Amino acid sequence: MRIRTLIAATAVAGGALSAGLATAAPASAAINYDCATGEVCLYFNSSSYGYGAVYVQYDKVPDYQGRYFSSGRNGSAGAGVEVKNHAAAVDSWISSNFRVYYNSGYSCSVACQTIPSYATVNLNSSLKNNNASGQNI
Repeated sequence: MRIRTLIAATAVAGGALSAGLATAAPASAAINYDCATGEVCLYFNSSSYGYGAVYVQYDKVPDYQGRYFSSGRNGSAGAGVEVKNHAAAVDSWISSNFRVYYNSGYSCSVACQTIPSYATVNLNSSLKNNNASGQNI
């Protein structure tokens, strides 16, 4: 009798485990886009942390001070934080290149990074959490 009970319990547990595995989210989820054509999105987190909050940019911005991340499709981590010196990734939906600058006023004197058109990239180590301005080039 105990063996039958043990076999039945094992079958039920195995079925529940299989159902859980079938519905589990993938380990590396793809970006859920916040941008549309003609926009550039700056994300609070890099891809390995799920992007988090977003700042949607429509035009050149000479200084990210006073501009803030908002909750987006990839979560709210970083929502309400100022964009200046807090961006980790960029998602470009424009037909030209986009450049992120270490300094305000579009200066590459310290560092800058060019993001190709229609690309999603993590900012390099010089610019991750060290960004002050951005523009289409």
